[in-house]
Amino acid sequence: MTDERLLLKNGTIVDGTGAKAYTGDLLIRAGKIEAVSEGAISADSSVMDCSGKIVSPGFIDMHSHNDWFLPNADRPGFTTPFTEQGITTFVGGNCGFAAAGILPDSPYKTFIEDNNLFQSGTPELEWASLAEYTGLLENRGITHNLATLAGHGTARASIRGWDPSPLSGDEMNQLLGLLEQAMDEGARGVSFGFQYAPGIFSRAEEIKKIAGLVRSKDKLLTVHLKAYSAVSATYPVIPFGKAHNLIALEEAINLAKETGVRLQLSHQIFVGSRTWKTFDRAMALIDRAAAEGVDLMTDTYAYHCGASIITVLLPEWFMAKAPQSYTDKTMNFRVRLLAALSFRLLGFGFEDIQIASANHPALNRFNGMFLSDIARERGVSPFQNYMDFVRESNGTARVLMHRYTSPEIVDALMTHPLSMYMTDAWAEPEGLQNPAVYGCFPRFLQMAREKRHITLEAAVHKMTGASAARFGLKDRGTLEKGKAADITVFDRDTIRDNTTLEQTDRQPSGIDSVFINGIRVVENGKADPALRPGRVLV
Repeated sequence: MTDERLLLKNGTIVDGTGAKAYTGDLLIRAGKIEAVSEGAISADSSVMDCSGKIVSPGFIDMHSHNDWFLPNADRPGFTTPFTEQGITTFVGGNCGFAAAGILPDSPYKTFIEDNNLFQSGTPELEWASLAEYTGLLENRGITHNLATLAGHGTARASIRGWDPSPLSGDEMNQLLGLLEQAMDEGARGVSFGFQYAPGIFSRAEEIKKIAGLVRSKDKLLTVHLKAYSAVSATYPVIPFGKAHNLIALEEAINLAKETGVRLQLSHQIFVGSRTWKTFDRAMALIDRAAAEGVDLMTDTYAYHCGASIITVLLPEWFMAKAPQSYTDKTMNFRVRLLAALSFRLLGFGFEDIQIASANHPALNRFNGMFLSDIARERGVSPFQNYMDFVRESNGTARVLMHRYTSPEIVDALMTHPLSMYMTDAWAEPEGLQNPAVYGCFPRFLQMAREKRHITLEAAVHKMTGASAARFGLKDRGTLEKGKAADITVFDRDTIRDNTTLEQTDRQPSGIDSVFINGIRVVENGKADPALRPGRVLV
């Protein structure tokens, strides 16, 4: 940082609070906003003319997994696409997978490394505590700001791997101790991933104790629900019974009611066209809980597809025996029947699952293809083809799941008062990219302009000030004197997402400049990957 001043002049200030935009100036000095004003600021400074441009707070990706990629300071390509879509801060550690809350000298260290969803991002755990992780990042330098959660899944896995049996009393105390330490060292809360091992094995008592701990720290509990489809492998299939995604949502809401914990419902999606009809009932549950005083919000991305790992479809009883279950004929037969029934009831199938990264040399040639097309090319059944990818990648193949939601649901969530914006994305080192890595926030702003269903000020608030408030990021998220100079300058009329189904890695249009802690990291739309002005926000 230097004391050199930079004046952003004659821009349209959208300050992140939701207030009406105005034409004005903003002065940066030593990484902070020294002044922001409607009308002219007089200062001895360099000047950047922002006439015709929007000057907003830097975008906050409040559901990210880039805590696993930031340690790779020598590979900034993992984060450059996020910079070029205007993102200045990540909230990492979601879905139970976090770089904080790991047992020191864990006997399962290699197990975590080999099975981690983001193995390609961080191939070796060089830390255990959040304090050690923070020190490592500060020593190497990072491209973005990072606030993070403690991950229940990684903490539990570091204690006893993928063992599905209930935790002993000592193990429970150990788990609570790891999560508490992480929060005391700056984690913004705890994340659950109930569709992934080992979160899928958690019992009610374990979940409630952790929620109580988070409540006692006045932190946030983020939850990847047990089900996001009307029929899932998580609950018994009962003809004419309640939709599984609604059961899972009710369980999370009841947990918040019982414990008083602040609840963030991660990536509200509705998998399969026949699940879409549950949208109104799901949002009614959320609205009713909020009206009753439950502190809860949700988040969404701008696409009807989303990233996951290939085992997300598999039930608890199957994952409890992994990897032996991958080749067990009886268990495979049971799963095949369950999949066939579920797909028929959902309006979803292998034709909706696109391989992003197969994570196996013999299968990587299929990256970017849909499982149904791959099965035809390989001359095997769709289910056998799916299980081949599960087995050969040891459950780590990454996928894009389509028909996760509908365009109408994306629009409705964009405008809902309890919904905020995020990417839930990470850059693959090879293979097909998730379009959200490149164009998610520009797409939100493009949709706001073209559909006029939400004002520019409200859309910017959801991706800046609202996210900062939700995670307690007090020094950023709005354009105010004394706050960090995280700023995105864009053209309201030209900002757009340029990704397509075939080309998911195209740079967006309309982002002019991005500042992180006062350092200009994007100029004329192009990021300088050598710059590392980010900070760990603890």
